[in-house]
Amino acid sequence: MPALQRVHARIALVLFVVAVLALMPLVHPLRAQQAAPGAQFGRWELADVADWRAGNVADLLITNNAGGELRLAEAVAQGVFLSAPFETDFAPNAVGAVWRAEVIVGTELTLEVRARADAPSLDADAGWGPWLALESADARSQADDGAFATADVVALPADTSYLQLRAAFTTTAARTSAVLDAVIVSYFRTVGDPPVFAAGLPRRPILFGPDTLTQRPAAIARETWSGRVVAAQSARRAPRGIIVHQIAATPAADDSLSLMRALLLHQTDVLGWDDLSYHYVIDAEGNLFEGRLGGPTSEVGRLSGGDTAVHVALIAPPDQAPSEQAQAVLITLVAWLGQAYEIAPTGEHRVTVGATRTLRPSIAGHFEADPSANDPFPAFRNLLPQLRTRADQSTVRARWYFAEGNVTDYSQRFSFFNPSSAAADARVTLVRPGGSPVTQVVPVPAGARADLVVNDLASGAAALPAIVESSAPILAERSMGLTTDIDSGAGIAELSRVWYFAEGSTVNGASTYLILFNPQAAAVAATLSYLRRDGVVFDQPVVIPGQNRLVITVNDIAPLPDGSRPLVNADFGVRVIAAQPIAVERTMRFGGNQTGFHTGQGITTLSRNWHFAEGTTEGDFTMRLLVLNPNDQPTNVEAIFSDPEGAALTRRYAVPPRSQLSILVNDVVPAQGVSSLVRADRPIAVERALLFNDGLAGTVGSGALAPSYRWAFVDGRTTDVAYYLAVSNPNRVSTTVTVDLLFADGAPATQTFTIPPNARYTLAVHELYPDEAAVTAVVSATLPIVAERSLFPGAGTRGGSTALGFPLP
Repeated sequence: MPALQRVHARIALVLFVVAVLALMPLVHPLRAQQAAPGAQFGRWELADVADWRAGNVADLLITNNAGGELRLAEAVAQGVFLSAPFETDFAPNAVGAVWRAEVIVGTELTLEVRARADAPSLDADAGWGPWLALESADARSQADDGAFATADVVALPADTSYLQLRAAFTTTAARTSAVLDAVIVSYFRTVGDPPVFAAGLPRRPILFGPDTLTQRPAAIARETWSGRVVAAQSARRAPRGIIVHQIAATPAADDSLSLMRALLLHQTDVLGWDDLSYHYVIDAEGNLFEGRLGGPTSEVGRLSGGDTAVHVALIAPPDQAPSEQAQAVLITLVAWLGQAYEIAPTGEHRVTVGATRTLRPSIAGHFEADPSANDPFPAFRNLLPQLRTRADQSTVRARWYFAEGNVTDYSQRFSFFNPSSAAADARVTLVRPGGSPVTQVVPVPAGARADLVVNDLASGAAALPAIVESSAPILAERSMGLTTDIDSGAGIAELSRVWYFAEGSTVNGASTYLILFNPQAAAVAATLSYLRRDGVVFDQPVVIPGQNRLVITVNDIAPLPDGSRPLVNADFGVRVIAAQPIAVERTMRFGGNQTGFHTGQGITTLSRNWHFAEGTTEGDFTMRLLVLNPNDQPTNVEAIFSDPEGAALTRRYAVPPRSQLSILVNDVVPAQGVSSLVRADRPIAVERALLFNDGLAGTVGSGALAPSYRWAFVDGRTTDVAYYLAVSNPNRVSTTVTVDLLFADGAPATQTFTIPPNARYTLAVHELYPDEAAVTAVVSATLPIVAERSLFPGAGTRGGSTALGFPLP
């Protein structure tokens, strides 16, 4: 054991006893104290010559110094003290200890305790349980910082009636010995009557920390398991690491709650610490206890090892690794903590210990934070590298929701792109309402793309919302198709309570479907408001079942009590307001025999500016801009159309409150390819609709809220498909654009071009790289731009889709 601060026992012992008495009123050693409702604790003190002489000593000296000290005899290297048995006046389930000692370089002092249920026999060892170590490491009593203490309590059998203490002294230096002045063993009974088990206590998601993609773990709240309500400490610092501890205990099955209550009493009422030193504790059953109040930023003055850290303790026997349940909860907790507080699970950070700067793992064992600590013990310690990796892999760095999914009427495919430098997995969960989910893991190599044909996994399912998760920041698109039309686009990156659609119609046989997906366990109420073009507003309350989706067929909404059908043969926008965050998409079918099809997510953020790179009125294309003003006041709108040379044409419109406006672009710029900018004096929602093939096919989508330096497109091919990248430059100076393409065989290609100010450029990828089964593109520029992708199978004879790219950092 390394050198520790010398304790001057002759003076300090008196101060120590006074301090302990102030914290825990002294009673006769055989009399218990009421520490808290339903809990008891008592104390057993060995501090004077009579106490030491009542036990057995081997190769030790008992001196009168400071009332009584214990040390090695002359010229011996080791010795042992064995106390007389001590009878408790109630059956304790845990013990902790504080001791005054002088331990210098070359010497070592270890304390152990054991227990039994009946009176001791003449046989010194018969009937006693195993010796249980009383570890101190960097723990100290707050009553006097020179006193060693067990940070944790030791679990005892429920029928314990007698305790015995053993102190072992060793030295490697001649004429040198550790000195033991006093030991106070605190014993606790915290078993309820009738007993309450942790497994039956309610959980709640951890309240602290920012929102993360990684799921927030659910824990047993402090006031729930402890029965004591106290104020959290005010000291706050953002954690830089996580320190993992092992509470070396083997409580009876389902009895960790009693151990937790004893631990709280020991650290606060006996040691005088401001609160529990552990932010979270995990037992063998996988129960997660909230420990220190105030959350992960509550600063720990003890056990920090020169670092600001989150302290997590696992209850496990010293010779065993934590259970699989406990490991799984630890991984979930550490993954969330790492993302919430920017702590890389497999990373390192610098800490200052004394005057030394050193690197420490972001997830460190207690022994790595303090060399005097022995925990986690070897079986657990050996798992730490694996646990760090598993926590990193369990961190959700990308999550995509798809409310729409149907493999009965459509072909459906997911495409994933991994822009990171490490391989990743895309975990796809297909939610089957009323049935078990279907899960598929798709490997996505670094810097590459991977696809999944959904029809191969769940054929015949007409309702198939999906969730895609990954430990890497992958991008995910969904492609759906008929033989007459297709649609593709990005998933929903974030759930929202509010959604808008500027387009919606039941005119000329069009059908509009609203798909509301609730991935949460509980049902969610929502109100859909249909804002008609003529200013009429119709509200529809709905409830979306938990982990299910609700499809609203707008054409079939029941008549009002007066018999009217406000949404029949109507054009409208939609606003959805839900009680909890959900995912919402809209699917439209149109044209003769409803051959036309498009689907995609709604708008969650209103804006005064909307950018569209793609747009055309050439040939038989019809282009409309749909403007939704959900405000209670009118808004003034300015639509600016720019051609490939940068020439601009502006039109101004007034949109009444709570209504939709349709701008027929063909009447403004006929037979022209254009980019568009829509500006308003109030936040609005804007979508662009393109119809072609005599109105039998088309596409709808919202614009960009702002230009970006980089845009990514996952899906695409040039095998019998016309592939266009439309790029607009909204700046007043020219910009250079680089398009990096990646094909199915991993081969790359690059195209570079310059776009004049306020102009747009269209790159025909299929003409440059024909017959490519898969094409992924990243568009970069020297100035912020807007980029969209258009795909037309059979040169448009089988429909087409247009999608905004993913803005990249």
